[in-house]
Parts: sequence; C-alpha cells; structure tokens
Amino acid sequence: MKRTNKAVAAVALIAALVVGVAPAQASECPAPGGGIYVCEYGITKRPLPGGRGDWFEQFVIGADKAVWTRVADPVWDGWISLGGAATSEVFIESEYIDGKFHTRIIVLGTDNKPWARERPSPGKPWTPWAPAPQGCCKVGLIL
Repeated sequence: MKRTNKAVAAVALIAALVVGVAPAQASECPAPGGGIYVCEYGITKRPLPGGRGDWFEQFVIGADKAVWTRVADPVWDGWISLGGAATSEVFIESEYIDGKFHTRIIVLGTDNKPWARERPSPGKPWTPWAPAPQGCCKVGLIL
C-alpha cells in the first residue's frame, strides 16, 4: 500500500510540474470554412474592388501563427496560408497605384517588429514577407 501511495504522489507531482510550466495558450476558434484561428486576433474582412457587394477577402492568424486568407467572389474559396509567424491581428492597407488595387498586409512578428507582404493587384501573387517599410503603416504598429 505504501508503494502505491508513493507512486500516486510521484505521478501527481510530475503532473503538477508539467501543468505549472506549460505556457499559456491563446484561445482558438473554429474558422468559417474550416480550420482554427487565434480568437484574440479575430477575422479581418474587407470588400474587394470591382463594384460588387459580394467580393470579400478575409485574413486570420491560424493556430500555427501563420497568416491565412480566403476570397469570396461571391462563393468563398478555401483558406490559403501566407506563412509568417504573427503575434497580432492582420492590418490591411490598400490603395490604387497606376490603376491597380495594391494591397499590403502587416502583422507583428515574433520579434515584435512589423512585417509585411504586398500584392500588386487582386489575383496576382503576394511578395515574400519583409520588414514593413519605415512610415508605411497607418495602423498603430510602427512606433
């Protein structure tokens, strides 16, 4: 009986140590259309240009900390990973440049600095992740 009590006590101690040192996990939410995203950062949704009220784009930070996106035109496509390692919600800047709808997404990286990807127009490929240009961001990411 004493061996059993010692074994139970040892298991309880190990369990307490594991729980005590485990890092806090961000809460996760089911994403519309499948997958999991970090609830704290929410879903960033915005209309796409083109004069139609049913064209949208969504961005989330997945459970893997990568940025994920999908488009509705008008039916939602599947989620596509844009990679990265974000510690903030996704911020979007868009403007017309030379008649094309240019988009920049910005997130805080694990280094606590703003990182960006850009797309010259809808349907075109995104640039690789790079440090956000100085003064680029109208959002509160650059101090």
